[in-house]
Amino acid sequence: MQVVKNYLYNVFYQLLVVLAPLITMTYLSHVLGVQGMGIQAWTNSIVSYFLLLATLGITLYGQREIAYVRDDHVLRNQRFWEIQILHTIVSLIAIVGYIFFVYMMRDVSVEFNQNIHQLYLQTWVIVAGLLDISWYFMGLEDFKKTVIRNSLVKITMVVLIFLVVKSPNDVNNYILLLALTQVLGNLSMWFYIPEKIKVPKISTINLKQHIIPTLALFVPTIATQIYLQFNKTMLPLLQPGSIALSAFYENADKIIKVSLAVVTALGTVMLPRIANYFGKGNLAAVNKAIYKSMDFVTALSVPLMFGMMALGPKTSIWYMGSSFLPSGWTISILSPIIVLIAWSNVLGTQYLLPVSRTTDYTISVTVGAILNVILNFIAIPRWGLYGAALATVFSEAAITLYQLIIIRHDLSIKKLFMGVWKYFVAGLIMLPVLVLMTIKLSPNPTGTVVSIVVGSIIYVLIIILLRANLVTEILMFIKKLFEK
Repeated sequence: MQVVKNYLYNVFYQLLVVLAPLITMTYLSHVLGVQGMGIQAWTNSIVSYFLLLATLGITLYGQREIAYVRDDHVLRNQRFWEIQILHTIVSLIAIVGYIFFVYMMRDVSVEFNQNIHQLYLQTWVIVAGLLDISWYFMGLEDFKKTVIRNSLVKITMVVLIFLVVKSPNDVNNYILLLALTQVLGNLSMWFYIPEKIKVPKISTINLKQHIIPTLALFVPTIATQIYLQFNKTMLPLLQPGSIALSAFYENADKIIKVSLAVVTALGTVMLPRIANYFGKGNLAAVNKAIYKSMDFVTALSVPLMFGMMALGPKTSIWYMGSSFLPSGWTISILSPIIVLIAWSNVLGTQYLLPVSRTTDYTISVTVGAILNVILNFIAIPRWGLYGAALATVFSEAAITLYQLIIIRHDLSIKKLFMGVWKYFVAGLIMLPVLVLMTIKLSPNPTGTVVSIVVGSIIYVLIIILLRANLVTEILMFIKKLFEK
């Protein structure tokens, strides 16, 4: 039950994280326009690399380490302060490095020179990263506090966007607002610390023991960030004067992430739970949890993939305006990554990291990052926006394939994919119905909602008829609730 509660808490928050910008996207698309949104997306992609340096793999490492020692209060306090002090030192270095980098690049690149002020405003994003201690609460499997506090901040952000962003000239307000709400959200979590943690003596602090493990996780984190952000960074640079392409890709990416939030939220919840199983030597429980997770995320991700594939173009017209139609086609191209990331989340985040196979995880995402960079330089000059989307799909496929290869001796591939075909059959039957409805119905909210409802009914009915594993699990869960 605790896993279910934590999953629901995390799904709610992850959905809010991505839904907040989606709620404001249609407004901002018309107020800021393609150029304004492109500036925000591109400058944010630049600061993201330095935010990555500031976090140094600490988010995953800290969560895992707290999960290992959560029953030992003294050791848990010690670990928290050691990890957070290291985090603070590295974050301050990243802030100084980012400011220096932007200053030096202003005379090298036209894009940097034209958007220098916006780039400096993005510095607050790194400050927000410095204050982020969500990894501690996740390691304790205490998701409620994080969800409630940050949810209030996100809702406040949505309200303020409508109040302070009124014209294309307010792009600076928008950038600053996004960054400062992150600062406030992360700062709010510190109010819970006094009741949880006692400050140890300075003489007992040992930072050295955490440097190598965090660096080990920094490599896969930076590799992941490359194929998440590199497309938005390179689009204007490989096609000069087209910063609007970053806006098209950014908006498509945000919509795809709504689906991914539902799917990957399970990974955040299961990482500390599986790490705890592994710490106790209960490998049977680890494997059982992985098989169930794989089935669950596949059941969710397959209909989301086919739904995004069919509805993306028409939805983008009424949601963002006809000028953002390229975002709609990008959504259709990107849709396979919903399933691919769902699978790699189970294999990587839920299995390889908790069982301390960091090197294998690092290699997998590094392979994806290198392939993404190579494909970007080939595909963006030829196909622009759609080339960047294709590069992302192939990169995610490479990561998933590599992870499947390296876990084949530890987990049963047959059990991982047992019954998965049922979800794909249901999705493939649903897809042509959605495509036909998209062609027949006008591009408006009503048509999209009707299509989603019809598609969902078709999918659910078919997996029930095929007796998919998820249906059996849900029935067993309901039976246990009534027995209690």
